[in-house]
Amino acid sequence: MIHRGPAAARSAGPKSNGRAPNSAGYTEEFSGFSEGTFEFFEQLYKHNSVTWFRKHRDEYEQFLLNPARSFVVSIGPFIKFINPILDTEPKFNRTLVRINRDMRFAKKPYKDFMLIRFGKSKWDSELFLYIDRNGMELGTFINNEKADGRRRFEENISSYESLFFDACKRYRIGGEFSAYELHYGTEPISESFVPKRDRLKFKGVDHIIFGKEIDKSDPVTSSKKLLAIAMKTFNRLYPLYIFSTSDNPAADLESYTSRIGLLKISSK
Repeated sequence: MIHRGPAAARSAGPKSNGRAPNSAGYTEEFSGFSEGTFEFFEQLYKHNSVTWFRKHRDEYEQFLLNPARSFVVSIGPFIKFINPILDTEPKFNRTLVRINRDMRFAKKPYKDFMLIRFGKSKWDSELFLYIDRNGMELGTFINNEKADGRRRFEENISSYESLFFDACKRYRIGGEFSAYELHYGTEPISESFVPKRDRLKFKGVDHIIFGKEIDKSDPVTSSKKLLAIAMKTFNRLYPLYIFSTSDNPAADLESYTSRIGLLKISSK
């Protein structure tokens, strides 16, 4: 899969054409996405128009929206277990990013991808599932923009270098995930992130993705096993979220490790 990244999905579009039914009481158990999900995106990529979308809205709801909402509901308790302040509401402009674009700034009416995110607010560092016609990506988005004159992620991994290396080793982050920059598209930082080799590459980079891709041909995409794989991935990458948001990463990482640590989650 070619990295396209979830950057473009982070601005919410207008409220028409991408609306979800009322999600109150939505409890359908997640059982995976399907071939229809990727076929829907493939066709939307080829026929990106309001007319086409209206004719295929039932497929959008069946193959994309409903399983996306089920995924959010099913993984929600785990996300709250990791961090109670992360949003888990299965609603647009919360965990679900609208598929329709703001036509004041776009040539095509719909995004041919979907982003499911778990953060505190728009453009906050977050955990995510990204889906397009080629497959999926699970990962964490790191906001390293200056706030109050600081780049928190960059400064934390510099000030707590040994702790950062230890966390990457403990949670098996090094070598298992790719890293790339979001900047009007994507720029690779490392196809296989190695902390000691790549740490300085984040200097001055505003938005960073650490992720792992799953090709659409992988049977896990259409299985409830995807839920377990997502939990494993989020559990392992959450220390990076700590380094990007915390004023005291040493204390917060110690708390996370003593409370949760590296979990053994079965995907059978």
